[in-house]
Amino acid sequence: MSRNGIDIVTELLTEVSAGHARVKLSHAGICHSDIAAIASGTITGPAHIGHEASGVVVESRIPGLDAGTRVVAYATDAYATHVDVPHDRIVVLDPGCSTLDAALAEPVACVIGAIEMLPLADCSEIVLVGAGFMGLLAVRHLALLGHAVTVVEPIEARRAVALGAGAVRALHPDSVLSEYPSGTAIVIEATGSAGGLALAGDLVAIGGTLGILGYHQSENGMRTVPMERWNFRAMSVLSLHHRSAERMMRWIDRAQRSAAQGGIVPSEFVDAYFGLSDAALALAMTPADRAPVKAVLTFQ
Repeated sequence: MSRNGIDIVTELLTEVSAGHARVKLSHAGICHSDIAAIASGTITGPAHIGHEASGVVVESRIPGLDAGTRVVAYATDAYATHVDVPHDRIVVLDPGCSTLDAALAEPVACVIGAIEMLPLADCSEIVLVGAGFMGLLAVRHLALLGHAVTVVEPIEARRAVALGAGAVRALHPDSVLSEYPSGTAIVIEATGSAGGLALAGDLVAIGGTLGILGYHQSENGMRTVPMERWNFRAMSVLSLHHRSAERMMRWIDRAQRSAAQGGIVPSEFVDAYFGLSDAALALAMTPADRAPVKAVLTFQ
């Protein structure tokens, strides 16, 4: 892709480098960060993107990794039929994990790492603002950990999905502030929008914690927050995005194992599938009330 748009191109495969494996992809998740980058025009030259992928090894120069092995490919060029992946960016799949769930192990890993950053030991309830894909994954993970989660979401259908994922309540944003006149101890923002971030901040109690899980890349990532309301709360604000490659690979492994055991199964939230030829449509910015919860490219 480039500043001028998205093109499907054919490139010759080169020799696989030592310590790498060539993976024929089966699925690639469409990430909101890619959609936002395209919509904002921040990509200035030709680039290959996509980082949520799985498939089957077709050629390997990694000792002990054989052709035919199903893997998560933690790549940066995954909107493609094949990717070459270094040894430390590959996770071999549990037999019970589908390649669809494996492709979505990266966003699940982000959620696993995010929740581990929060001070939940003495928390009786968590309020989560936003029931998009990342928010729903967080609801499911927290519910499996035994936490009571209240979801705040304007779209009725997504509130219903959140309840099915394990939330104990699902409220409309217009009614939530009256439910928490003094705020609450832990609030997770998972909207990626300025309005969602402001609402989440308003819900935090004095001395509470605001965890920012939403990926704020629209409008070049610029946000204005209501500091007059934030200033007197002594609240902790945590960015819940962690990019330690070593930790990400560990969390990706945990994510695919969880899917294999029927824990966090991200494919349950996928509601749109596209072929590679439709990648431009899949990567187009769409208003939230008409956008899929999660779209996936399929190469099978």
